[in-house]
Amino acid sequence: MRRHQAEVDAITASLAGGVVDPSTMPFASPWSSSDLQRIVAEDVFGSDLPVNTRSAAMRLGPVVRGRNLLCTSIARNPLVQKRVDTIVRAPWLTRASGGSSPQARIVWTVDDLIFYGWSCWTRENGADGFPVNAGRVNFGDWIVNADNKVEINGVPQPDNRVILIGGWFEGILTCGIDAIRDARTIKDLVRDRLENPVPWTELHQTGGKALVKEERDELVQSWRTARKAKGGAGVGFTNEFIELKTHGEQSDNALMIEGNNAAAVELARHVGVSASMVDATAPKASLNYETSAGRNQEFVDLDLGLYMDPITARLSLDDVCPQGQHIAFDLAPTTDLDPSPTGPALED
Repeated sequence: MRRHQAEVDAITASLAGGVVDPSTMPFASPWSSSDLQRIVAEDVFGSDLPVNTRSAAMRLGPVVRGRNLLCTSIARNPLVQKRVDTIVRAPWLTRASGGSSPQARIVWTVDDLIFYGWSCWTRENGADGFPVNAGRVNFGDWIVNADNKVEINGVPQPDNRVILIGGWFEGILTCGIDAIRDARTIKDLVRDRLENPVPWTELHQTGGKALVKEERDELVQSWRTARKAKGGAGVGFTNEFIELKTHGEQSDNALMIEGNNAAAVELARHVGVSASMVDATAPKASLNYETSAGRNQEFVDLDLGLYMDPITARLSLDDVCPQGQHIAFDLAPTTDLDPSPTGPALED
């Protein structure tokens, strides 16, 4: 309640000037505000939660693995401002507002690009018009209105008080819906098989008075309930008029394993990492000798670049960075074979 009131006070104070100052915004969970509906939906729908939500995607192991690898790998490489190859002092790149950190700002910016394809920062400018502070705005707290202006919590922002970062693709909640849905379906099938390890079961009546629908439904439901009870998976009971038949073979298990692997490969493709990164095996995979330097550089070029490049491209535009200068990630922590034991040198 106290944190919520602090947010209200900060937003109310900003209304007078029509802007949200990153230095006055309190630190909040990256899931705050916009995820209230998600929490309620999970309580109501459970596993039937719509697949086009971040929450649904993050229930899938390959998405979690790929997302965490990308976000943390990029965030460990600090942003630097350069004139050609000479680093120019830009303190705002190595600090953030509201009790957060520059690493957290990058982690959640990459998260936005993975899932939604867009991220938004609010900025505080110095006398020269360039940023002296910046903070990420939680996705769901901002929109682009009909006038093509960014609104944060319903307050339109001047163009020079926000940095809107567009990714190189729409985000997996748009282009990866089919892959997420298929993976969810396979996951549900695997869970059902874990709860019912015997192949699909038929309770076949062989004699006696024919059961009416209500009796059949009651018999099936009581059997299912007993099978799911603790200790009930291995033992059941039928009388002389009920015969237990099973359909399907144990080879179905191998089919589900292959399907689960195929779903993981497809999710990895949409997230933007190689299949091996999410512990999946691509078709006709083979073991090739690679040096550590080559593997790391390939990871940067083929995987990390998809999310690093739109960030640095946007931050290098003239409204953020003076002409003749650009902003880039210092990739030494990722590509150096013998990194500094104390980590990269950062400005205070």
